[in-house]
Amino acid sequence: MLCQETNRYYLQHREHYDRSYKALKWVDVTSAEMRKFFAIIFLMGHTRRDNLKEYWSTDPFLEIPIFGKLMSCKRFEQIWWCLHFSDNELQPQSTSRLFKIQPLLNFFVQKFQIVYKPNQQLSLDKFVIPWRGRLRMRTYNPGKLTKYGLLVCVVTESPSGYIGNLEIYSGEGKKLQETILSILEPCLDQNYHVYQDNYYNSVETAEHLFSRKVHVCGTIRANRDLPPDLKVECKSLKRGETTFRRKGDILLQSWRDTRVVNMISTIHNSSMVDVQRRHGQVKKPVCISEHDMFMKGVDRADQYLAYYSLPWKTVKWTKKVALWLINCAIFNSFLVFKNLNPHSKLKYKAFLLNVAKAWATDHMVAADTVLVQPVRLLPPHAGLILTPLGNSRVICGNIPSQKL
Repeated sequence: MLCQETNRYYLQHREHYDRSYKALKWVDVTSAEMRKFFAIIFLMGHTRRDNLKEYWSTDPFLEIPIFGKLMSCKRFEQIWWCLHFSDNELQPQSTSRLFKIQPLLNFFVQKFQIVYKPNQQLSLDKFVIPWRGRLRMRTYNPGKLTKYGLLVCVVTESPSGYIGNLEIYSGEGKKLQETILSILEPCLDQNYHVYQDNYYNSVETAEHLFSRKVHVCGTIRANRDLPPDLKVECKSLKRGETTFRRKGDILLQSWRDTRVVNMISTIHNSSMVDVQRRHGQVKKPVCISEHDMFMKGVDRADQYLAYYSLPWKTVKWTKKVALWLINCAIFNSFLVFKNLNPHSKLKYKAFLLNVAKAWATDHMVAADTVLVQPVRLLPPHAGLILTPLGNSRVICGNIPSQKL
């Protein structure tokens, strides 16, 4: 798909291209060459340079021979200039702002869902793809380190960080509850436990998700249907004390530590557990304890994506998003590899290097059918604390299946 769209983009903009690159005649990109192109980008994540020319420098103190052996700098610039992901001639027929990246986005999201079946505990949070250029979809958050960028809603497996589904905010007036239902659509009616922060939580959303057999837990803002008497009672709480209200299967619980923490859960009851801290043991609501434990999936994925990320400065947001999606795909493939090979000590950096070597030398593993055994699901929620019982199974190619 990438080769087809890249070659088509050249044909559509041949006149402008020929004026820019007179020194090197265009040759259609092949699949093997496209793999080498991305292998070079992976290697750039291992060896950082200030500008593109330095990767092909012949200075003995800066030279990295492998780049010149794989592809010339001019050819790399050619492919990068024409790299494209959709047919521009079809754009007038589409109203989506994500049109230019939609085929690649659909491809990866589909693959993420069929290759691996996550365990019961999931975390829902947001990523920000850094972008300071002019773009209608760009968001601004002054309280974050990355203030400008594209907002991505992501659901991940809590223990590993495997990215199961994602949705890029396009600023088209979609309501928050619609976004939550859309991102959790693959999980509906399957008794998943979703841990999320106060941006996504409300009583109305919890009720709707519970009716679709998705249980939620997370912090909740005081203005999101919190009962007035619970708000008043929170003010008189002393440190370590808790109070709660129930609305059917929905638990609303407040607990004071250094400040008041408001929680909503359709998974837990109001019991307390002992938690070890530096100054001794303290009692904490079980919903807060498990929220702290299972909310780290998205942060774990974000941490890995920051390691050896696919770096490149560009004036086109589509290329920025495409590299981020490919980075997510490589991270997910690493987690699948680790689950299929539980005794392997291969680190993420070495895995990336092995992928770059395989793509650069065109030694591709034959892809056979991919079969997925679904997790063994729990019975419907009965008001008790539930624990995961499911096992995942992944079969890729001719690798024998193994229980994870």
